[in-house]
Parts: sequence; structure tokens; C-alpha cells
Amino acid sequence: MKEGNRVKSFTLLSMIMLAKILFALFSLSVCATTGGAAAAPTDKPHIVFVLVDDWGFADASFRNPAIKTPNFQYLVDNGLILNRHYVFKYCSPSRASFLTGRFPHHVHQWNPTPLGMVGTNINMTMLPAKLKNAGYATHMVGKWHQGLYDPAYLPINRGFDTSSGFLQAEEGHFNQTIGCAVDFWKNDAPDTRNGTCDSYIYNKDLTTVFNEHDASKPLFLYLPLHNVHAPIEAPQEWLDLYPANSTCDTRRILQAMVSVADNVTGHVVNLLRENDMWDNTLMVVSADNGGADCKGSNYPLKGSKYTFFEGGVRVIAFASGGLIPAGRRGKSTDGFIHIADWYTTFCKMAGVDHNDSGKGKFPVDGLDVWPIITGENEETQHEEIVLGYDFDYSPSHTHQGAIIAGRHKLIVGNQYTHCNSLMWSPLNYPCSNGSVSEDCDPYCLYDIIDDPSERNDLSKKELVILKDMLDRYNSYSKEPRSMQDQGIHNMADIPRGKQLCEYFSTRGMYWQPWVNV
Repeated sequence: MKEGNRVKSFTLLSMIMLAKILFALFSLSVCATTGGAAAAPTDKPHIVFVLVDDWGFADASFRNPAIKTPNFQYLVDNGLILNRHYVFKYCSPSRASFLTGRFPHHVHQWNPTPLGMVGTNINMTMLPAKLKNAGYATHMVGKWHQGLYDPAYLPINRGFDTSSGFLQAEEGHFNQTIGCAVDFWKNDAPDTRNGTCDSYIYNKDLTTVFNEHDASKPLFLYLPLHNVHAPIEAPQEWLDLYPANSTCDTRRILQAMVSVADNVTGHVVNLLRENDMWDNTLMVVSADNGGADCKGSNYPLKGSKYTFFEGGVRVIAFASGGLIPAGRRGKSTDGFIHIADWYTTFCKMAGVDHNDSGKGKFPVDGLDVWPIITGENEETQHEEIVLGYDFDYSPSHTHQGAIIAGRHKLIVGNQYTHCNSLMWSPLNYPCSNGSVSEDCDPYCLYDIIDDPSERNDLSKKELVILKDMLDRYNSYSKEPRSMQDQGIHNMADIPRGKQLCEYFSTRGMYWQPWVNV
């Protein structure tokens, strides 16, 4: 072989060997990167939804300086106030509406009784199940109130990876009891950690959620807080924030309860920051209904929880997190949003189809309201918002409902409230205890843009508008009501009274599913 050819062959061989060495080193580098280092963070947004129970429209520092809520204030200063955020007039239907994407009359308009014999339609795909299909880790901490008759109704079986809290409503904040048994639940079994302030336990569970979270997965956290729902009680350290002579006792305790809710929400913000998740997070904070009569302040709105007046269904709400555009932070929007809209909005953000049509259920009502958040389009997304339809209010059996279309709201049926101070309460809250009931029988009509406090009933003046609103409302009479209020079970075999407590004694004195009765 000639010398030139020998040199060329050596050079070629050297290049091949060098390439093999480089490839091997690259392969080792890749293995080391994928096997030894932390997984890359998700490109899908983290989603946190905080639901504060019975929170008054004016009960936060950005609307009333008497309330001490530094964390809510931070979120508002760095987020967007949702001035027209609508819900149902009390607890469980608002939660069902959020979790299923339906208006309340398309899912249910009742509160489950303490015996828990009803639950949200099993046929409906709840939001956590949708997000789980999109690769999300899904967690719930707080109040469920969506049924417990059968294990199938429990959060762990409706799309949540983990859940902790209580299954019903109005359990003691310190002892977690309803009647003669404890209502405290973790995943698929009773939670034995009862006997201390529930919000302190929630803070511990939230820390665990974040400590165990896989950074390669997007997070969905549902935080339906028990505060500020009755019983009205708060830890002393939070009561001490409010001087004993500053207002009436009930009001002072409620203010402390708002501060507790603020503290838990702030804890979540800190955990998101500590885990480098805040910049990729959308956090929405909302009340489930207006402030309760004679306790919360819905100033300047009329009415309270249990009414279809604005004070009962238009609630304090805001969006925050790193995903809020810089130009929207510290501002507010008057775009109409219903709590059902977050189902569709979150599904679209997660890249999963929000459709949940099928036999035995109404289709999803919620619309994508992200354009309202960004300011791209703040026009009302809905042609109409059905706040409630043909609701049979016991024991009077007065059929009630309400619908919004454009700038007008129609209210059907008598609206009951029990405290004059809730009708037109100034921010200093006079603590008066009168009772009042306003007759919207057969109906009231308001321009809620020009008259947000609903002082001027137009039902006898604007007859053309009234007819249009009644036609819209009555059109829902054609819908099959059999698809609503599913999950009602036979209560004949459930023990009552003294027998109920005796029954609990065989089950560790804990509320739990009745399916094995």
C-alpha cells in the first residue's frame, strides 16, 4: 500500500473511532440527564381554584379596610378582580356547577341533607377527571358537599388523586362533628386527625401535596375552604386581630374567619413560589355564594345568601398568578362570568376537550372566559345566564328562579332574607337584627348595569323587556327535568335519632358512605 493511501486509511479510521467515542459520551450524558436529574417542568399551566364558603362581597381588605386580608390583597394587586362573577345562591349547587360545567338547574339545586342521600350525577365527568386525562395531578383539600351515599360519590372516585377534608356541611371547625359523629375524611377512609382547627390541618395537607408533587406534571388543586361558613368560630390568634369592641361579636368572629381563609390561601401561594410553579399558575379565588344574612357584608349589593338578589349570587372573586398578563394586573373587569365557565376554560388551558355530552345528562353550559381574563374580549360570553330555574323553596313551595340576559335580570318568586343590615349595609356594619322579605312574586326585573343595588323594579314599567325575559325563562320548561337531581336514594333503611348514634358507634363514630347499610 502506498504511503498516501496508508495515511488516508489511518485518518478515516481515527475519525470513525472518534465519532464512536463522542456518541458514547453523548449517550452517557443523556442517560445521566434523564436518569439522575429532576424532570423538566411541565409546559401546561398549573391551576388552583380556591372557594371560600359564605364570603361576603365586601369582606376583604380591597373593599373594606376593616378586614385584614394581606394575602388576598397581594393576589388582587397582582391579579384581576372579577366584578361580575356569578354563582348559585347557596353551597352545593355552586360547587356542582364548577365541577361539572353546568348551570345549577342542569346539575342540581339542592343541598345534600346530613344523611347524604343524594349526590352529583354520576354520569357527569367532573373537572378533575377531565384534567387527569390531560396528565394533571389532581388534589382536593376542604369541603366536598357533593354526596356520600355510595363510595362512587367520593372525591377520590370522581377524578381526584387525593382528597382530605369533610364530606358534608356545617361541621364544627374545631371538632369536625355533625350531630353525634365526626365528618372528616381522607382519600377512601375516615381521617382520625380531628380535634383541632380544620384550617391548620389543611395547611399541613397542602404542604404534603406540594412536597410529593412530581414537577414533570401539571397540578390542579381544588381548595374549597370551610371558612367562613357556620358555625361561627375562629382560633384566638385570629380573633386577636380584631379589637373586642370593634363590632358585634358575630361579626368580629366572622372577620377573624376571613383572615383564616386568607392565611390558608397565602400558604398555597408560598408553596407555589417555593416550588418554582407560580409563574406558570392561574389561581382563581371565589365565594360559593353571597355572605350569610346577619353575618357577612355584601355592600353595596342587595340581599344575601339564599336570595337571587345580587348579594346572593354575584360574589367576590379574582384571578391571579403568573399567567395573568402584566397589563391586566391590579385591574378589574366587568365581563360576566359564571362559575360553570371555569370547567370549559380550564379544560381548554389543559388541552383537553370540555365536551361531556351523553345519555342522561345535560351538555356542558360553561364557556371559555380566558379572553375576559386577558382583556382580548370583555364582552359577555353568554347570551343568557340561568342563575336558577323553577326552584321549589321549602317549606313555602314558592317556585323561584332568576335569569340574566344582557343588562337585565329577571327574578321569579319571593326572596327571603332575615337581616335589614344585609339589604343596604354600610361598611361599618351596624349589626342590626331586623327581618325582611321582598316580594318578587310573581317577579322582579332590574337593570343590573345602571342599578347594581336593585333598587328600581322595572317589571311594571318595561313590559316589552319583561316579556322577552319571561320568554327566555319559560323556555326552560321544555327541558326534561328527569335529567336533574339524580342520585336520590331510598332512605327507608337508614337509622334515625338515637338509633343513628348507636349505628355510628359500630363505625368508629364517623360519617361515611351508607352503601353497606
